[in-house]
Amino acid sequence: MKIMRLCLAVLFGFFLLSAVPVAGQSEGAASAEGNASTDAPDVKQASEALIEILNDPKSRDELIELLKKNAGPEQAGSGTGTDEGSPAPPPDASAGDAVSAGQSFVIRVGEYTRALADEIGVVLDRSRHSLRGLLLVLRGDIPIKWDRVQEVLLQVAIVLVAAYAAFLAAQFVARLIYPKMSVRARYGGGLMRAGILMVTTTIDAITVAIGLGVGYLVALTGFGGLDTGVTIQESLALNAFFITGMSNVALRFVFAPKRPELRLLPFSDVGADYWYSRLRIYMYWNNFGVFLAVPAANLAVSFVLGNALRFIIVLTGMIYLMVLIKRNRVSVREGAKAYAETIHTTLAQRALANLGNLWHVGAYGYIIAVFLVWVTRPFDATTIILRATALSIVTIMAGMLLSLVMTRAIKGGIRLPDDLHQKLPALQYRLNAFVPRLLKIIRFVVFLGTILLLLDIWGLLAVIDWFYSETGSALVSSYGAAIMVLLVAFLIWLAVMSWVDLRLQSRAGYIVSARERTLFQLFRNAFTIIIMVMAALLALSEIGVNIGPLIAGAGVVGLAISFGAQTLVKDIITGAFIQIENAINEGDVVTVAGITGTVEGITIRSVRIRDLDGTTHIIPFSSVDMVSNFMRGFSYHVALIGVSYDTDIAYAKEAMVEAFKRLQETDFKSKIFGDLEMHGVTMFGASSIDIRARIKTTPGDQWSIGRAYNEYIKQVFDERNIEIPFPQVTYHAATPPFAAEDALPKASGKKKGKTPEPTDDAPPEEDGR
Repeated sequence: MKIMRLCLAVLFGFFLLSAVPVAGQSEGAASAEGNASTDAPDVKQASEALIEILNDPKSRDELIELLKKNAGPEQAGSGTGTDEGSPAPPPDASAGDAVSAGQSFVIRVGEYTRALADEIGVVLDRSRHSLRGLLLVLRGDIPIKWDRVQEVLLQVAIVLVAAYAAFLAAQFVARLIYPKMSVRARYGGGLMRAGILMVTTTIDAITVAIGLGVGYLVALTGFGGLDTGVTIQESLALNAFFITGMSNVALRFVFAPKRPELRLLPFSDVGADYWYSRLRIYMYWNNFGVFLAVPAANLAVSFVLGNALRFIIVLTGMIYLMVLIKRNRVSVREGAKAYAETIHTTLAQRALANLGNLWHVGAYGYIIAVFLVWVTRPFDATTIILRATALSIVTIMAGMLLSLVMTRAIKGGIRLPDDLHQKLPALQYRLNAFVPRLLKIIRFVVFLGTILLLLDIWGLLAVIDWFYSETGSALVSSYGAAIMVLLVAFLIWLAVMSWVDLRLQSRAGYIVSARERTLFQLFRNAFTIIIMVMAALLALSEIGVNIGPLIAGAGVVGLAISFGAQTLVKDIITGAFIQIENAINEGDVVTVAGITGTVEGITIRSVRIRDLDGTTHIIPFSSVDMVSNFMRGFSYHVALIGVSYDTDIAYAKEAMVEAFKRLQETDFKSKIFGDLEMHGVTMFGASSIDIRARIKTTPGDQWSIGRAYNEYIKQVFDERNIEIPFPQVTYHAATPPFAAEDALPKASGKKKGKTPEPTDDAPPEEDGR
C-alpha cells in the first residue's frame, strides 16, 4: 500500500510539472471550473497508466527500482536538524531494548489485532478496486476493442476445438482398452488394482497431451502459418486446456467414475459420480476463467477488465464450493462414520470419525485461503496456490503415512526374529513395554508438526523461519540433545539388560547357579536406578537447567535420609554382605528370623519367603541375625525308626536296608549319594527302641526322598511282621480287703466264725434331730 501511494504521488507530481508549460502558453488564466474540466481526462489517463504498470510485474519492479534511486539522495539530505555531511546520531539501543522488553502481552495482542485489521482492510480495498474496474467498463469509460475481441475469440475457438477433437478421439480409443483392464482389476488384489489405476491414469494423461499437441499444431499452421508462430492468446487457450485436462485426470484418479473396480477410496458409485461432476464444473469454470478469460480480457480490452473478471471468477467459484460443502456436510460425515465401523482398529475408527465431523472446517479454511491469495497476490496467485496445494498434499500424505506406520507398530507390537527371540526372550517384552509409548509421543509430534507445516505453507505462521532463527535453533538443539541423551541411555540400558539375560540363560555346558541369578538381578536393579538418574540429570543439563544445585541438594537429602532411616541403611548393608557371602539365593529353602520357607525374591533390603502353608513373609535384612540354608552342597535325610522291645534289632536293621535298596530302584537313585549310613540304636524310649539311619541326597531333595523311604519302611515292616510301636496304657484295678478274703480258698472244711458287726460308737440322737 505504501508503494502504491508513493507511485501515485510521483506520477501526480510529474503530471503537475508537465502541466505548467501548457498553462504558461495559454492566453490568460483559466477559471477554476475550466481547470477542473481539463484536468479530469488527464487524471483518468494517469490512473489508467498507473494501473497498467502495476498489473505488469516487470513494469512494476522497474518502477519500484526507479523510485528507490530517485528517493535515495533526497532522503539522505532531508531535514534532520543536523549539518550536511555530519553523521546522524546512533539510535539509543538501550532505550529500544527497554521498550521491547517492556511490551506487555496486552500490547502485543493489540498489535496483532491491528495488523489483522489492516490485512482485512487491504483485502476489502482490493476487492472494491476490482469491482470498480468492472463498473468503469460497463459505464463505457474504458473502451472495448471489439475487432480485437473477435480476433481473439476466433483464434481461441479454433485451437480449443482442434485440441478437444483430438482429445476425444484419443479417449475413444482408450475406452476400448479400459474394459479388459477393469476385468483384471475386478478379480485381482489391491496391488493389481493400484497398478491398473496408475496405468489408466497415465493413458488419460497421454490423451490430454495428444490434444495439446494437436492444438499447437493447428495454432502453428493457422493464422499466417509457421512464420507467425503461436500467438499469445492461442498459447493461453492451450495452457488452459492442458491444466483443465490434467485436473480432470486427477479427479478421475481419485473418484474413478464408471469404474468402481479401480476406486481406491470408499466412495459409492452415486457419490463418486456426484463429486466428480460437481468438481469438474468448478475446474472448467476456474481454469478457463483464470487462465484464459482473464489474460484475454487484459489483451483485448484492458487490465482493469481482466482484474475485475479474475475477482468475479474466484469469488463465484468460492461461493460455489462453499455451497457444495454445506449441502454435503452431513452426508460425508455419515459416510465417514459408516466406513469407520468397518475398520478393526479402534484408533483408526476414532480418527476417521473425527475427520468426518471436521472435514468441512478444513475445506472452508482451504477455500478462504485460496480466495485471499487470489485477491492479495493476483499476479503470482497461481504459482502460490499450486505450490501450497502440492506441498500441503505431500505434507498430509507423509504425516498420515508416518502415523499409520507408527499406529501399526503400536497396535501389533514389535516382533523380533525367532532365533533372537529364543536367545533373548525378555528383549521383545522390554521393547513392547517402552517403544509403543515412545511411538505415541512421536505420533503426536508428527501430528503437531504437520499442522505447523501447513500453517507455514499457507503463510499463517513462519514456522520454518523460526526454526532457522537463533532462538529456534537454540531451542531445537538443546531439546534435541536432551532427547538424544535419553535415547542413548535407553539403548545402553537395553544392551546391559540383554547381556544380563544372556548370562542368566542356561545353555549346553553352562548352568546358571542360584547365586549368579540373585547377584545379576541385584545388579540389574542397581544399574536401572543409576542409568535413570544419570540420564535425567544429563537431559536437564542439556535443556539449560543447572544440575549443580540438584546434585548438592540430592547429597543433602541423602545425608538426611541416612540419619533418619538408619534401619533402611542397615537393611541395605546387611543385605549386601549376605549376598557377598552367598548366604541366600532365590529358590533356596532357608530359615530366617524364625521363618522357614522357600526364597521367592531378594531385593536390596529384604527377602521374600513363602512357607509350607503358602504364606508369604517379607523379612528386612536388619532383623536377620542368623540364616539357616538347607540348600548348600548336599543334604541328609535322617530316618529315626522306632521298634518294639521284643523286636530283634539285627532283623530290624536288615529290614531298613531292604527298604533303602527298594528306594534305589526308583528315580530317586540319581539324587542319592552313597549307601545307607546305619547309626544303630540311639535311644530307649518309653515304648520303643529308636534305630537311626541317614541318607545323603542332593540339596533340596531330602524331604521327597525321606517321604519315599518312609513308605518303603512301612511296606517292608508289614511284610516281616515288625511292630512299629505306639504309646499304650495298661489299667490295673485294685481289689478291696474283704473281697480278697472272700476270694481266698476255705481251709479243710473249717468254717470261719461269723464276722462281728462293727460297734456303733456314734453319739445318741437327740430329740428333734
